Amino acid sequence: MAWFTESDLRRLAGERSFDRGLGYQDAVGSIAELPDGVVASVAGTDSYRVRLRDLGGRLGGDCSCPYGREGAFCKHCVAVGLRILAVAPRDAKLAPGSDVRAFLETLDQSELVDLIWQQAQDDPALYQRLRLLAATTSDQPDFSALRDQIDLLQTDWLDYDEAVAYADRTYGTLDALRRLLPDHATDVQSLLREVMTHVGAAAGCGEGEVEEVADAAWQLYLDACEVDPPDPEELGHWLAYFRLNGSDWPSIELCEVIELLGSEGLAAYRLGLDQPGSRCPVWRLRWLREELVRETEDTDTLIKTFAEDLSNPYSYVRIADVLREAGRVDEAIDWLQRGLRDMGRRDPRLVDLLVDLYQAEGRGPDAVELLEAGFADAPDEGTYRRLRGAAERTGQWSQLRERAHQVLRKRVEAGKSFAAATLARILLAEDDIDASWQVVQHYDCDPSTRMAVAERRAETHPADAIAIYRPQVDTAIAETNRQGYLRAAQLLTALRGLHSRIGEREAFAADVRQLKETHRRKRNFLSTLAEHGL
Repeated sequence: MAWFTESDLRRLAGERSFDRGLGYQDAVGSIAELPDGVVASVAGTDSYRVRLRDLGGRLGGDCSCPYGREGAFCKHCVAVGLRILAVAPRDAKLAPGSDVRAFLETLDQSELVDLIWQQAQDDPALYQRLRLLAATTSDQPDFSALRDQIDLLQTDWLDYDEAVAYADRTYGTLDALRRLLPDHATDVQSLLREVMTHVGAAAGCGEGEVEEVADAAWQLYLDACEVDPPDPEELGHWLAYFRLNGSDWPSIELCEVIELLGSEGLAAYRLGLDQPGSRCPVWRLRWLREELVRETEDTDTLIKTFAEDLSNPYSYVRIADVLREAGRVDEAIDWLQRGLRDMGRRDPRLVDLLVDLYQAEGRGPDAVELLEAGFADAPDEGTYRRLRGAAERTGQWSQLRERAHQVLRKRVEAGKSFAAATLARILLAEDDIDASWQVVQHYDCDPSTRMAVAERRAETHPADAIAIYRPQVDTAIAETNRQGYLRAAQLLTALRGLHSRIGEREAFAADVRQLKETHRRKRNFLSTLAEHGL
């Protein structure tokens, strides 16, 4: 059975996935052969379907798990491969099903028909494929049979492990409909509308595979429309109804059909949006109307549409974006300034775009003024860096730096611990190590900030750094896990160097001996120290 080696599994998966796959061998269910390899299920968070293929003597594989769907050769593929090697540890280079094909070629037609028909009794996927072939290969397609298959796509729920099989059935239906082009394009369009209705609903309760097949149905519908363009007005009415009352899939953009619609179709589509019915969510109706305006109207009409709802900052940002794209930057700035006034707060999206426009228009001081106000409202490292960058470009930073630091110092004095950590990190980034050290000495800062400052302080004052490093060793040991012990060993290694620099090697050695005695029952901790030469 095996056409690969353990080295092939390790190479395709990488060390991490290979090592994880070692622990999943017992989770592999029954393995079934296929002409180009094998298929198996593996129990994990869910039940996953794994397929390993013989690609001309090379190993290939895919899995239905999230990592596998990204194209990775995952731990589940490794587990199946290892199980196969345990049963047949040999490097067979022949395709598993090559002799079966030769045997089939010896059978006459009636024997082949009986064999296939017998298999179809218990294989729904094969039976569907045969039905679709029978319905589409004659001069007169069996549209009734096709509708029966499409009706079977209607579902109210899909379990995780059903999504792939559902997508496969749908792809089979799409392949059958594609065979009817170009001769039966009008009928195909009608059938595809039913497919999209069912699959779009299923995508809402399924996985990514169903969303992808819904999009494939829409692309096939566009192909059919290109062969035989539908009536524009009828298309407009249907498209409006479908987008208002359907699901979020398939992913449809009006620009894809705007030429098919023409003026008559667009008028019908607009009329459909004006009569949405009760099922359509308000947000969807607004989005579809805005899309229509973007595609068909001028800038002022689009702005008027956006301005119908100014309840959130994003509305002002969208208006400003439209105006900027139209070259009307002054008006964009006016809308953003209005947004800041109306919202009663300095929303980052409004501020960022307004700063960009100020700078693009040579209004650097205005950008600095806005960023300084934003920093005063939310003094953190991000707003500080943005303010500094803008002020340096206008030559104002030397006078603004102390003001920005004063904002943080006032918050520090008010007992805002996050302000002390922010100030310490800012000073550290500006290489003002002494000032940063004074902050962490006098105010309560989080451990990561204290450690970052201590690392820089250690360059010139190793004894000062020891006082911060050493308590962190006890904190790490208290985690009583491999990660904590590793962190403790790393800290002790650093402390050894610091003690050596100040001539206190014996004091460090005594401290380590005491730690070993105190934690003598923690064998993993002691072995970790030994690994680090401690």
